[in-house]
Amino acid sequence: MDKNSIIGFVLIGLILLGFSVYTANTDKTPESAKTEVQSQNTNSAAAAVSTSAEASATIAPVAGGDSSATDSLRQVILNEGLKKDFGLFYNSTKGANKDIVVENEKMKITFSEKGGYISKVELKGYDAFHSDGKDLNLFIQDSSYYQINFNHVGKKLNTRDFYFVPSSANFSVKGDESKVISFKLATAENPNKYIELQYVIPGNDYKIGFSVNIAGLERDITGTDKGLIFEWEQFTPNQEKIISEERKVATVFYYNTDEEDYDYISEGSRDETEALDFGVKWVSLKQQFFSSIFISEKDAIKGGKVSAFFNEDDTTYVKRMHTELPLPLAAAGLTSNNYSFYFGPNDYDLLTTYEGLHLEDQVNLGWGIFGWVNQYFMLPIVDLFHSWGITAGVIIILLTLVIKMVLFPITYKNYLSSAKMRVIKPELDKLNAANKDADPLKKQQATMELYKKTGVNPMAGCLPALLQMPILYALYRLFPALMELRQQPFLWAEDLSAYDSIYEFGFDIPVYGNHISLFTIMMAISLFFYTRFTQQMSPSAAASGGGEMQQAIQKQMKIMMNLMPFLMLFFFNNVAAGLTFYYFLANVITIGQTLVIKKYFVNEAAIMAKIEEHKKKPVTKSRFQKKLEELQSQSKR
Repeated sequence: MDKNSIIGFVLIGLILLGFSVYTANTDKTPESAKTEVQSQNTNSAAAAVSTSAEASATIAPVAGGDSSATDSLRQVILNEGLKKDFGLFYNSTKGANKDIVVENEKMKITFSEKGGYISKVELKGYDAFHSDGKDLNLFIQDSSYYQINFNHVGKKLNTRDFYFVPSSANFSVKGDESKVISFKLATAENPNKYIELQYVIPGNDYKIGFSVNIAGLERDITGTDKGLIFEWEQFTPNQEKIISEERKVATVFYYNTDEEDYDYISEGSRDETEALDFGVKWVSLKQQFFSSIFISEKDAIKGGKVSAFFNEDDTTYVKRMHTELPLPLAAAGLTSNNYSFYFGPNDYDLLTTYEGLHLEDQVNLGWGIFGWVNQYFMLPIVDLFHSWGITAGVIIILLTLVIKMVLFPITYKNYLSSAKMRVIKPELDKLNAANKDADPLKKQQATMELYKKTGVNPMAGCLPALLQMPILYALYRLFPALMELRQQPFLWAEDLSAYDSIYEFGFDIPVYGNHISLFTIMMAISLFFYTRFTQQMSPSAAASGGGEMQQAIQKQMKIMMNLMPFLMLFFFNNVAAGLTFYYFLANVITIGQTLVIKKYFVNEAAIMAKIEEHKKKPVTKSRFQKKLEELQSQSKR
């Protein structure tokens, strides 16, 4: 060995000794000065690699020009820096971020080798409103991520810091078969120590099996005080025609296993975070018509949190939705193969096929009786018509006809009550004239005696009218959530699940919007004529024996009813075209039914004859009449 070689090795030894002293002193710096991995921008691996590379690049060539020795030294220093920052996984911080594409009959799934996560999902058979017929991107890599957070070498790391090794290249799967693809993050020294993310891809389903397998690392990996953390975030893209309408229904849903019921962050909340101090079966990042759902197939997850945020000025993304869920870490490592993802439409019937999960609860059909009306009456009718291959517009027409047929007895009862009041109107006029100056209580008592004598109930039309309300409100909740209406055109409407527009202003009018909806105008006009029609058939409060207060109330009600069509122009200008078309059609059919009832079903002469017959029967005083008499006698004392 010559003199130059000896000098070179001595210099190398001195450099390594100096570097060891330097790194020992660096470890004594405060923990707050260390770089932590951020949830949304995980560039720590690249930063660490860059820092180590810069340090190694500053080493001068070894004396004697031995470049191989210099390169070896640089690599040693680089690896030592990476080991310090990433421990056993230091060798996986470098690589090429390649994509693996897996396709089944429902969707195309893109996996990222860096992080081993699903970075993009394209749903087949659906498209965004502005996508020109391309498959709908449920989410893309730039707007969505998920990762497993864990502690290692005293640092907070996550799976997106590292490049995983996939078990296969691109493939497709069809029918009833399923295939498995896994992404493995092995330690540099021992391939039997690894973190593995495994996915089971079905051939014809939206639900994907998911497991996190950890082997041989029980002494090297620790979780937080809650175990490993599954962190998932999405900036949900604008998929539909009206982003403001999407924001009204897009939010984070979850199923509370303690209460055995669903819950969610308020859709109208601009920025809200909720702690999940109870067991949850699943968490859904729900859009208007599509959802990304993380499901725990076995044990409920407890101790997580969810959040939602939106910016009204953002026209690209609907909301940012985020969740952090603890995954249990067993003493001998983790094998959690009881999770799954659902990436698909919010189709109520489809979601009910996943038995025991209650995924359909996130489709808001209305609460209580309104939800029951939709679930057990409206949806089955829509499904039946849809199975016949009928277009969405025709389905609404047929649905309206069915509903109006079901409600026909109520319409008939309303008209019959009005007809009876009109028949006895002359007698009520005489009674009012005779008791013009009488005590209001006495006047009311005389009026009630007339009603009792003639067998007419002035409230008979109220109850049937109230029975229609559950259907009206149920439809208000149903149409914006109905998959069968999404992006379905009808007449001039481009999309029956969004507003129809015949003219765009180019600017916003407060409350009204930036467009003119023709279906809304038609609905308002039909409501105006229906209101005038019913007012003409109904006697006034004065004619029916009402007191001054009742007359004043009825006058105010009449003003409100006359204003209602105008107000509807503002309230319904931005709602689904399918709903405003239904209300227009329902008003027209109701007017038609009333005219038919008037001409063919109700004979006012026959009604008068029945009333005269009823007058001959002995009158028994009701409890209300007795009470009135008691009050009257007390007032005279």
